[in-house]
Amino acid sequence: MTRRARIESETGIYHVMLRGINKQNIFEYSEDYERFKSCLLDAKEKSGIKLFGYCLMNNHVHILVGIGPEPIGVVFKRMGVKYAYWYNKKYERQGPLFQDRFKSEPVLDDIHLLSVLRYIHQNPVKAGVCSDILDYEWSSYRDYTGEGAGLIDTDTVLGIISENPADQVRLFKDFTYEESLGVFADIDNVTRPTDEALRERVIEICGAKTPGEFQNMPIDERTLAIRAMRDSGMSIRQIVRLTGLPFGVVRNVKSV
Repeated sequence: MTRRARIESETGIYHVMLRGINKQNIFEYSEDYERFKSCLLDAKEKSGIKLFGYCLMNNHVHILVGIGPEPIGVVFKRMGVKYAYWYNKKYERQGPLFQDRFKSEPVLDDIHLLSVLRYIHQNPVKAGVCSDILDYEWSSYRDYTGEGAGLIDTDTVLGIISENPADQVRLFKDFTYEESLGVFADIDNVTRPTDEALRERVIEICGAKTPGEFQNMPIDERTLAIRAMRDSGMSIRQIVRLTGLPFGVVRNVKSV
């Protein structure tokens, strides 16, 4: 099937989304989130992009980016390959980490930019990961309030919020907490508490703490573990996401 051509943004700004293959996690521990952030920083330095916002969820990512001299496809292919190589080496896995090519939607104007950024920062709350935007560690919200690491180019957004620097952060906070009524491109969300609870169940069943450990188990033991997971009520897609196994392999293991 021929791929649909990517819609180019007249403003040069895009809302980009990446998802783990088969919806599996692309972040397991804090070190993984930090590594992905370092890949974003590397992209800024090498590709001349501007980062207006991001939110790193357990199995997908939202990034609000202004493209520099390089095409958007080149930027995110390089960044995805770099992170996937590191992740696969760490967790002793092989094969693609991300689902197909990344998704993107063009940002049309300043109002659209603010609305998409608000949507991105509200993502963890709407997914049930936390009750307050400020509590989520892996988004760019704290960069805008002056409490982050400075990865984000905040001047553009804060300048749109207000011409008066003394009012910018306060008005940005107010705007971010307003209800988001816009409809934006998205990726299926899976809440982190649910996956953490399921990960603990996997450890209880077979002792495997990562997809790599699970995949390196003897086949007979792995089959028994999958059956125990299915008997405990876990769905096939949940098992695929947490173990990194192909959908067909998990499906062929019947529950008792």
